[in-house]
Parts: sequence; C-alpha cells; structure tokens
Amino acid sequence: MNITIFPTGKGGSESAVKYLLSDIDHEKKKRSVLPEILFGDPNTFTEIANSTKRQHKYTSGVIAFRDGLESQSVTPEQITTLIETFRSTFLPCLKVDENFADFWVMHRDKGNLELHFLVANSELSSGGQQLNIHPPGEKNIQFFNAFSAVINDNLGFAQVVPDPLKIALKPFEAKSPNGKKDKKAKNDFAQVLHSEIVNGTISNRNQLIGYMKRHGLDVQVVGSEFITVRLPGASRNTRLKGQLFTKGSDYKQLVAEHHQSKIPKFLTPVEAKEQKDKLIAGIEARTAFNQRRYLTPKPGAKRTPRAAKLPTANLPHRVARRKDEQDQMVKPVPSKEIRSTLREQLTQLKEQADPATKLPTADLPHQVARRQDEQDRDGPLGSGMGAAAVGGLEAQIGGLSMQYHSLLLQLASAKGRRASQIKSQLMALEQKLIALNLELEKKKLQTKDSSKPTII
Repeated sequence: MNITIFPTGKGGSESAVKYLLSDIDHEKKKRSVLPEILFGDPNTFTEIANSTKRQHKYTSGVIAFRDGLESQSVTPEQITTLIETFRSTFLPCLKVDENFADFWVMHRDKGNLELHFLVANSELSSGGQQLNIHPPGEKNIQFFNAFSAVINDNLGFAQVVPDPLKIALKPFEAKSPNGKKDKKAKNDFAQVLHSEIVNGTISNRNQLIGYMKRHGLDVQVVGSEFITVRLPGASRNTRLKGQLFTKGSDYKQLVAEHHQSKIPKFLTPVEAKEQKDKLIAGIEARTAFNQRRYLTPKPGAKRTPRAAKLPTANLPHRVARRKDEQDQMVKPVPSKEIRSTLREQLTQLKEQADPATKLPTADLPHQVARRQDEQDRDGPLGSGMGAAAVGGLEAQIGGLSMQYHSLLLQLASAKGRRASQIKSQLMALEQKLIALNLELEKKKLQTKDSSKPTII
C-alpha cells in the first residue's frame, strides 16, 4: 500500500470529481469496473472547494494497493477504518462536514484497489482559512511515509521500497502535449534507457549524456546536480534531478538499489516501533497546529454581541462552568490519548481482516517471530553455520532477483499468452523472494544473538 499526492488542485474541482466518477479512464478506455463513491457528495464537495478565491482549491491523492492478493484481501470494513484512520492522522481534532470536506471514490478497474480522495483546502468553521493536508517539506513527506509503513506492517503487507531508477526516469514518461504518439515514444525511450543502465552499457553520467545526445535529446544545460533537456515533442525544457543525473553518482550502487527494491521488505520489530513513533510524533505536531490555528479563538476576533449579564452571571458555579468550557476548547490532546486512538484503529484493522483471504506471508518466519517468544524460534546457530547460511541465502536471493528483473524487461514487450505466462512466473518468483528474504533476516538475527557472550 502506498499514498500518492498528485500535483493538481489548481482551478475548479469539477474536472477532478468528474474524472473520479467517469466510466472512462485517463487513457480514454472504458473502465471494466465502475467507480464507487465511498464518502462525500460530489456536488457539495465541488461547491465547498470552489468557494475560495485561492489558486489551490483542493488536494488530490490516492491510497493504492498492489495487484493480486494484497488488493483482494482488503475487506469493506477495513476500507472504512483505513479512511477514518487517514482522517484522524492527517486531520486530527477536525471533524468531517464540520471542519473539513472530503470526497472518496474507489477504483478497481486496473486490477488493484485504489482509494482516491479529494480534500478541500478550506477549513469550514473559521470562515475558509487555508487547510493543507500535504504541506511542502521533508518532514511532511516522512509523516506520510510513516503512515504507509505502519499500515503495511499492521496488515502484513510488504513495505514500499523506492526504486531509484524508476523515480529518476519518471520525467521521460510524463504526458506529452502532442498526444499519444509522443508519449509512447518517451515511454519506449525510458524503457531502453532503463535497460542500458541496468545491464551496464551506461555506467556513469557522462555516458548517459552521450547516449541521450546520440538518440535525439537536446541537452541544454549540464549542472553539478541536474541535467536540463528538451524532451521529444515538448515545447519547454525539463530539468532532470536526482542521483542518476548528479555528477559523480555511483551507477553500480543505483543498480544494486534497483534490484533490492524488487525484493519484498518487511519491518523488524525495532523498525516497526521506530515508524510508529514517527507517526505519533507527526500526529501530535499536527494536532497542536490544528488546535492553535482553527480551534482557538483569536484575540480581537469579532464575536456575536451578548445580552446584558444577569445578576447571577458572576456566581461561582457559573464562572467555573464558563472556565471549563473555555478549557475544553483549547485543551491540548495528551500524547497518551493519541497513542491509544492509533492503537485501537490498528487493532480494528487487524480484526476486520477476512480469514479466508489470509496472505501467504502470514506464516513466514518474520510474522511467526513477531507473535512468538524467542524460545519458539529455531535452535540457535553457531557463528560459522550462521555466516554460511546467510551467505547461501544472499546468493539465492541475488540469483532470483536477476531472474525477476529479466522477466520484467521481457514483460514490457510481451503480449497475449506470453504476457500471462511471464506474470505467472513473476508471481511465483515474488513468493520465493519473500520467503528467502524473510528467512535471511531471521538468520542474521540468530547469528547476531549467538555471537553475544553468555552471562552466567
């Protein structure tokens, strides 16, 4: 599961709502499964989002699950709880329809589960103050990443591991102003460039620049941390940034990270706690911000004139009641309460799982180890045996990951039955890699534990 925030939100929200509800996808193809509204009313949301004069009127994003069993295993009850958890994480202390407006639509036409959302960038009770669930900055990105990590760990899903090559080559796959022909040309070039880097034909930035020039790309500027080019069919320059386009980058390391990203990764107990702590810290910071910005009366703010005070207005019990009401309005939410709420939501997500669609990873070593004491694990390994076992597993993982990548490249040009066969092979390899990678983590932990001196 991963969350993506789209670089949209300017202008009216009608087009975004229309796309989410349309039976035609972004490639102008009819959807095999019609969209389903989960929360919100399209007309009400559009009216609220468009009520501001600010340029950025809404935030658009998606919670997307992987194809196959991951998407199939999510129950309707879990979808509802996940949306409620999303709201209480990124809009804490605020209430839907009272403080904010959102709109949720489910898509299943691509073979996976996608929960699309729109959030109006206006807080309702304060007269339309700006409300941004995804402000710029690295701290916010880490906040969203922590949410994805905790939810994936809680549901037993593999973590999302960034592929540096996929990220770096994304500009080549962007939409073209001259239609599908130019877009296909860029997609094809991106795939070829990807293959040349992975197989070692392009092993440094200078070779990359030369390759792009030989294949018709107009290289405008070469900086220390970027390359500016004119992509095919584009009317404006594009600045390519990232490790791939930085002077002195280690391409071998990038390729190794690319292969590593294809191996399913699960959190260790220590990593899971670290991510949960990051998530809670983010919720606490955003809770304090929302209370201060939207729920605390501003000094000098216009207030509704009150009637003349009654003689009883200053009696002790009335003064105490007014003070209690004021304290409740601005009272900070304790960290203990935030942790308790998150724990209850995560527990609810687990309890709402369908036993009939249990993931094949549920009984793999890392999951079993998380549920059992150290005594229930396999017997301790000697340091020599442990090192040999780790080396053997790493060799197997390396070989299978190369096979996996080779099949991915073949799939790009395969069609019909051949494409179906390759997909089946990829699924089988993925399950093997999951098992081996988790067994590797387990062996490493056992080897580390066995090397510690025994205290008598």
